[in-house]
Amino acid sequence: MRKLIFLCLGLVVLYSGYWLITARASERGIETWLNSRAAQGWQTEVASVKTRGYPLTFETDLTDLAIADPNTGLAAQTQRFSIKSKSYAPTKLHAQLDQNARISTPFQTIDITNENIGGTLFVEAGPALTMHRAAFDFINVTAKSNLDWGFTVDKASATAVRSEDNRLAHDITMNIENLAPVAAMMSRLNPDGILSDSFDSMKVDATVTFDKDWDITALEGPRPQPTHVVLRNVAATWGALDLRLAGDFKVDANGYPNGKIAVKATNWREMISLATTAGIIPQDLAPLAMSAGEMLAKLKGNSTTIDAELTLARGTISMGFLPLGPAPRITIR
Repeated sequence: MRKLIFLCLGLVVLYSGYWLITARASERGIETWLNSRAAQGWQTEVASVKTRGYPLTFETDLTDLAIADPNTGLAAQTQRFSIKSKSYAPTKLHAQLDQNARISTPFQTIDITNENIGGTLFVEAGPALTMHRAAFDFINVTAKSNLDWGFTVDKASATAVRSEDNRLAHDITMNIENLAPVAAMMSRLNPDGILSDSFDSMKVDATVTFDKDWDITALEGPRPQPTHVVLRNVAATWGALDLRLAGDFKVDANGYPNGKIAVKATNWREMISLATTAGIIPQDLAPLAMSAGEMLAKLKGNSTTIDAELTLARGTISMGFLPLGPAPRITIR
C-alpha cells in the first residue's frame, strides 16, 4: 500500500513538473514571437503573459495587448486575449477575445464590443501550427467605425475545413442571423423606408483556394491570398429583398475576380437603389443598371425578379454586353 501511495505521489510530482515546464514554454514561445516581430519594426505591447489551468488545461492570457503590422498598417488592441488547450489534446486550440477590442487600418478605426467572440482551431503538430480545421462563434457583436458606419449581429458562426485533395483549398460556411446596420447607416441606405431594420439571414457555402497555408506565418505576413473561389450558395434575405448567388471565378495577382456568377434577385430595383446609395454601383451607371435589369426581368416574364449571369473580367462586372461597374478587389490585408 505504501509503495502504491509513493508511486502516485511520484506520478503527481512528475506530471506537475511537466505542466509547469510546458506552461513556461508556452509563455516564452509567445514572448519570443512578439520580440521577433518588434525586431522587424512591429508595435508589440503586452502587459503580461500568464498561463493557468492546472492540472488539465493550459490557458495563456495576454493582457493589455497592442500589436501593429507596419507592412499592412493593420493594428489591433484588446485588454485580454486568451489561448487555451487541453494537456491531452495540444493540437486543439481555443482562442477567446475580450469583450472590447479595436481594429485599425490606415483608413479607419473600428471599435468592437461583444458578448462572445471565440474560435477553435485544429492545427498540425509542430512549430508552424498549420490549420486544417476551424470554427468561430459570434454572439451579440457590435462594430462601429469612425467613418460613421457600423452594424450589430445577434449571432453568427463560421467554419473552415481544409480539403483532403488540396491542402490550400478550404471549404467555408458562414451563417449570420439578424445583422443590422446602425441607425445612421440605415438612414442613408434606406431613405424611403423600404427595408426592414436588419437582414433576416445571410448564408455562405463556398470553397476558397489560397496561395499558401494558413499557419503562424499568416500572422507575420504576407497573408494567404485567395486564388480561386467556388460559390455553391450565397443567400441573403432582407425584408422583401432576396438575393441568391452561385459561381466560380479565379482571382488574379491584383486581386480582381475573373469568372461568372449566377444571380437571382427578387425586388431587384430596390437592390440597385441600395447598391447605388452604398457606393457599390457608381451614380452615373445606376440608370444603365436599372435599364439592364428591366430588360432581363422582361425576358423571364417576372418584373420583380432577375435571373441572370454576371461576368467578372479585367476588373469590371458586366451583364451580357452591358457594363455594370468596377469589380471589387478580393484581398486579405
